[in-house]
Amino acid sequence: MYISIVVPVYNVADYLHYAIESLLKQTYQNFEVILVNDGSTDDSPRLCDDYAQKYENIHIFHKENGGLSEARNFGVTKANSDWIFFLDPDDYLEDYTLELIVKIQEKFQADLISTKVKATSKYNDYSSYHLKTSDYEGLSLISKEKALEWMLEDKIATVSACAKLYRKSILESIPFPVGKIYEDFYVVAEHLALAEKIVISPLETYNYYRREGSIVRSTFTEKRYDFFDAVAKNEEVVKRVYNQSVGLKQSLQAKKLMGGFAVIGSKADSGFTDFTRDQYLLKVKLGSLVLNKKLTWKLKIKYLIFSLNPKLYLRLR
Repeated sequence: MYISIVVPVYNVADYLHYAIESLLKQTYQNFEVILVNDGSTDDSPRLCDDYAQKYENIHIFHKENGGLSEARNFGVTKANSDWIFFLDPDDYLEDYTLELIVKIQEKFQADLISTKVKATSKYNDYSSYHLKTSDYEGLSLISKEKALEWMLEDKIATVSACAKLYRKSILESIPFPVGKIYEDFYVVAEHLALAEKIVISPLETYNYYRREGSIVRSTFTEKRYDFFDAVAKNEEVVKRVYNQSVGLKQSLQAKKLMGGFAVIGSKADSGFTDFTRDQYLLKVKLGSLVLNKKLTWKLKIKYLIFSLNPKLYLRLR
């Protein structure tokens, strides 16, 4: 099984080698690397060229800056495999990552496989774990409803495009939305809907480096409201395509509130005082809020205070 690993690159000269080194360490080596230099202005283009010259399975494509979604979509068009895996250039993989997803795909003929992401604040923080037969033999297929529910809960899996193996046709049918942040979240329900067979592994394979200055951790801008667009898109897709279980509805509402308050917190920390628009965007039905078993009472009370009196909420915060 041949895999195309798409790595979008933008001004990550100080970090890129960690991602590449983790690929060179993989116990499964039947893959190519598609480096997409998205108009970098630092030393990243030279580094990419050096890797492409040194390794036959690493290919570099230079393009004008168009953002993360455009870089990923471009990388998919250049892939020589029917299987796509995304690795962000400042993250790194455990050495068994590709072997695990290949074993899973071969056993279940899955169209989409997701594994667990571990957040880290340091590099070379590799696990000493060795892959076992039970890590893939003990899994099972799950429905798109349950898969989306788990990803929204952000415990076993996430809405991120990373730590996932996709059948290429899924990404060709539903590309990432250009110009948006939270782009992974925006299309997650549509991607899962196109997958006939889905498997989720609870094994940590992907090390997500929490870097200051990353898109969704930076100072508040209007782009942060893209989060609510992503919520609305998922709500629309779920109503149209999914069996609407109570658990799935509650998980989507919980995602909206927890992510929404993260946006509001960033806005407050940036000195904004008018939250009229945020009240409207965060609005949920009171009855479903009270009955939602996936929300803590603290978060429910927080929502009630904010919806009634944002200024009081900000003082209490």
